Amino acid sequence: MTNWRGVWAVFAGGLVAAAHITKVSPALPALREQLGLTLVQSGLIATMFNVMGMTVGMLAGVLCDRLGHKRLALFGLSVMVAGGGLGAAAAGFRVLLLSRFLEGVGFIVYVVSAPALITAAAGASAHERSRALALWSSYMPTGGTVALLVAPALIAAWGWRGLWGGIALATALTALVFWRVVPAAPYGAIRSLRLVVESLAQKGNLAMAALFAFYVAQWNSVMVWLPTFLVEEHGASTRTAAIATALMVLANAPGTLAGGWLLSRGMRRSTLIVCGALLGAACELGMFSDALPSTLRFGSVLAFSFCTGVIPASIFAGLPIHARTPQHISTGNGIINQASQAGQFFGPLFLAWLASRLGWQASLWAMLMFACGGGLCGLVIGAIENRRHRASSSV
Repeated sequence: MTNWRGVWAVFAGGLVAAAHITKVSPALPALREQLGLTLVQSGLIATMFNVMGMTVGMLAGVLCDRLGHKRLALFGLSVMVAGGGLGAAAAGFRVLLLSRFLEGVGFIVYVVSAPALITAAAGASAHERSRALALWSSYMPTGGTVALLVAPALIAAWGWRGLWGGIALATALTALVFWRVVPAAPYGAIRSLRLVVESLAQKGNLAMAALFAFYVAQWNSVMVWLPTFLVEEHGASTRTAAIATALMVLANAPGTLAGGWLLSRGMRRSTLIVCGALLGAACELGMFSDALPSTLRFGSVLAFSFCTGVIPASIFAGLPIHARTPQHISTGNGIINQASQAGQFFGPLFLAWLASRLGWQASLWAMLMFACGGGLCGLVIGAIENRRHRASSSV
């Protein structure tokens, strides 16, 4: 029987983890004004969060599998609290950058632990496990949207420091509930080196890692730079820009849930991924088109976020399938998240570099390149799963 209290508690941790990511976007105009940040420095504040995951995501997964998923998840939540508190007290660029690094440490440790904890809480039913993992796949857009919606009010009342402190407090409360409610994953220990070797030997893990990198390079770039683009290029207010970004992030949540629903109804993972990548590319053409009115361009942004939401749903649902054993889920998830963090780090910085030299329109070609890469990964994943199916059928 599924322990839904445990599933929802793990999901709640994902919500606050996502809030630590998206809180920067609506605060960037205030941060640039108060701290005198350049466009590239602003990009570093947004993406420094991802440096830890980019470098040691797989190691975090190994530690979770070796030392215990619940123990490491609680550690991750605690480090996010510490990083958020340090950021709220930061007086300059360097301390704020360090606080973002600490938040990134906590984030990557938590998110690589979560799927194994959800799999354990969901029990033996494949249907219930799919439902639980589909819920988990929406943690980023749901938590990110909540943060974006409350950000304008908190910034107006207490400044960006109030936003940092409020999310740190919410994370601390979530950690307390998590500690009381979530059961430990009952998986035995495997030697760390063996976990790494066996997880890297799964070609599906590598293909999903590349797919996640291409996906987040697109999605995170739009999320990070949309408020700055609206304020600086279209003269929108900070509140309007924050609401527009919140809607963009929110549109991703039903996309992830729709992806999980389609997979549970038998749609092939590769078909869902390729369709999501192609529709995302079409939406990118619309959002960057000067020939379209502003309403249709923003509609393209929302459609982009919704259509590409099927990609993370496909990835998280594929983790137990491509893991050698349930014990290997967090290590495989660490590999995938390491690639994801690299995409989140380099994607917005690359678009900032292009925009600062050639204008925002030049970013379209980078976005289309990322979309094509995602589509190719979908085809590779389909080929891998077809071979696995034929091999199992012949036994």
